[in-house]
Amino acid sequence: MSVIRKHRAWATEEGPVRDERFVPRDRDVFVTVEGWIFTVLGDVHPPKRIWSYLKYVPGAGPWRDASGRTYRRVFTTYTVREMLSIMEDLRTSRPEYVYYDPTVGNEVIAPPVDAIAGYWRASEGLRRLVEREESGHATPLELKALEMVRWLVEQTGLKQEDLGITGSLLLGIHHEKSDVDVVVFGQRNLWKVIRALREAGSPVVPGAGESIVEALRSLYRMPVEDARRLAARVVHKGLFAGTPYSIFGIRERPLHGYGEFQYAGRGIVEVKLEIADATESLFTPLIYGVEESVFGIERLVSYHMVLAGLLEPGDRLEVRAKLEEVRGPRGEFLQLLLGSYEGVGSEQVKLLR
Repeated sequence: MSVIRKHRAWATEEGPVRDERFVPRDRDVFVTVEGWIFTVLGDVHPPKRIWSYLKYVPGAGPWRDASGRTYRRVFTTYTVREMLSIMEDLRTSRPEYVYYDPTVGNEVIAPPVDAIAGYWRASEGLRRLVEREESGHATPLELKALEMVRWLVEQTGLKQEDLGITGSLLLGIHHEKSDVDVVVFGQRNLWKVIRALREAGSPVVPGAGESIVEALRSLYRMPVEDARRLAARVVHKGLFAGTPYSIFGIRERPLHGYGEFQYAGRGIVEVKLEIADATESLFTPLIYGVEESVFGIERLVSYHMVLAGLLEPGDRLEVRAKLEEVRGPRGEFLQLLLGSYEGVGSEQVKLLR
């Protein structure tokens, strides 16, 4: 990945990024001065930096902006191993985009806001699609996205502003086979949408096919029968009138302020636990409340979303993952982190009967 000349094709929204009150939100998208496209990761960010992952760079690919410039995807498998490889490339080409975050004790991808040439909020994505529809310039995929959003509004009683758009549709670089990536703001609203999708029937066909089975087996060494059992629960991904969709939640507000919590690794452990709460499992990071008797672990957390929405209260698991001590304003507690750098290649999740 080479350093590219400054990119000038974007209609930027620099004002909010320079504003001290600006708060990056999960699944927003920004482009840097090189024309590299990043997706915001979570809602807690260091001062004047944004936790994110690099998704597209200029190059040969089906993604195309309004100027005709094409892009290729560099983050393809969404695995920690791949992210570490991208981070290594950034250390060479743009070392200032890699940041040692003392709150987690690790390096992360977090470009400085001064490097941002344009910023797109997921909360404003639908407004742009409506404007393109009204002007007669909407693409077939944009019209399909609006059809899905209006269907969800009708089925759930939500307002259109309770939903947003992310991914390539937000930027307008999508192609005819792109997914419709919808976000829902707030926990209560999100689960209304999931319930509607689960109960809908036509035009919704929930499911992620064999891809999620293979991901679970590859990442977590999960037995195939366990992977298929969890894959059968997928609702947040599927087809809407034949078009692939994904649904994830955006929290009403950040989990906490930056620096309020410190995370310290305590090694890789193997534990048995039971899922107690899944209401935060379709947000970033995904969080499952758990009951575990040996260490007293309180939650299972991951920024890798393959387990998002798949586990249910009462599920009993055997998990190998990183144990973390979390220190916050109200004391300390323990959590398991799936998708840690230290756990690459050795993590495991198994359902217990």
